[in-house]
Amino acid sequence: MSAPGGTSWWRRDRDAPRREAAAAREAAAAAMLELDAALADLPDAVAAAEEAGPPAGGRRAHHRIPAPDSLTRDWRDLSTHADAVIGHYLQALSGHDPAADAEPGAARAAAAELGAAAAALREVHGQVQRFRDQYGEVLAAASRARAAAARAVSATRDAVATARAALDAAGAAGLADPGLDGVLADAERLAAGAAADLAARRAAPALDAAEKGRREAEAAAARARALPERAAEVRRGAASVRTRREALGTRHERLAPVMSELRRRYPLTAWSDVERAPQRAAEALAEADEALTALEGALGAPVLDVPAAAALLARVRAAAGRVDDEVRAATGRLQRLDAVAADPGSLLGEVQRAVVDARRFLGGLPEERARRFRRTFEDLARRLPPLEEAARGRRPDWGAVLREAQSIEDGLDRLVRTARAD
Repeated sequence: MSAPGGTSWWRRDRDAPRREAAAAREAAAAAMLELDAALADLPDAVAAAEEAGPPAGGRRAHHRIPAPDSLTRDWRDLSTHADAVIGHYLQALSGHDPAADAEPGAARAAAAELGAAAAALREVHGQVQRFRDQYGEVLAAASRARAAAARAVSATRDAVATARAALDAAGAAGLADPGLDGVLADAERLAAGAAADLAARRAAPALDAAEKGRREAEAAAARARALPERAAEVRRGAASVRTRREALGTRHERLAPVMSELRRRYPLTAWSDVERAPQRAAEALAEADEALTALEGALGAPVLDVPAAAALLARVRAAAGRVDDEVRAATGRLQRLDAVAADPGSLLGEVQRAVVDARRFLGGLPEERARRFRRTFEDLARRLPPLEEAARGRRPDWGAVLREAQSIEDGLDRLVRTARAD
């Protein structure tokens, strides 16, 4: 007699152990796949979480969350137990050949061992899920930090490549900035170090190094892209200082008659500080010529070292400025002496107004504050009558008169500024 479906009852009973063994094998394989998926990212995430922590000085960066001490212990226990359960499953799987399951005894043993393995695998999977629930925030933060570090390493490499391309383009145009080679080499070194840190599961140092390298590479790219405009500015500046150099020669020649007038009309004490103006101006003019010659050579080279040319241009301008300063100082001294000799009352009036203004200022202060500055004011004010006497004497020393007038005015100015800030 046959059972429904055409299978004899005795055959159905004989096949039952084999079907149970196959079902147990499938259940165990499914549990193993599920556990393997749950464990796949945990070793890296835990390693990253263990590495992450408060940075130096106790401050926490936004991408770091310190891992609790229990995480390492719990992960060690969990991973050790999971390895043992997986080992038992693999042993059970290798110890039961599906071809031998036709024998009822072997099939029942396979079903029992593989069923137990499946249950153990599912139990570990539950433990993994509880571990994730407990440490999810730390693990997620570590994963974000690792992802951020990976993006930063990639961005740094891109920034270095961009900077290198910009520097190559400038070189093709005959422009150079030798300092950029070192900057790019440093950025490349930082990128390589960041990649090594990332591979060694040190996400935080990798991110720091990568960000520093990216900033250096971006700065280098900006400098490289700016070379054409900087070179144009240097060329315009060179044309300007050539014209200025011609004017400086004429101005320097005017110093001789100015110094002659000073020597003829006033004692040395009145202009001793500008006595060497012609020599200092000549030295500055010679430096301007030397730098200008070097600048012309740099501009005529096959490849223009832009920073070096800019430094030479700045040197020419600084030297030319010193020539102007010396000529202005000597000329101004003669004009000032002539003015005070012709009209000493004008100078005295300026000092008198400064005294009056300071007195009014102190008068508007609270008595306690004004008292602290009154002695200084009175000392300065007492110097005005002797100044007037010296200026109106028979043979005034106009240099001494000018210095004393300036000293009084400077002292009053300091007094007012100090009182205001008090």
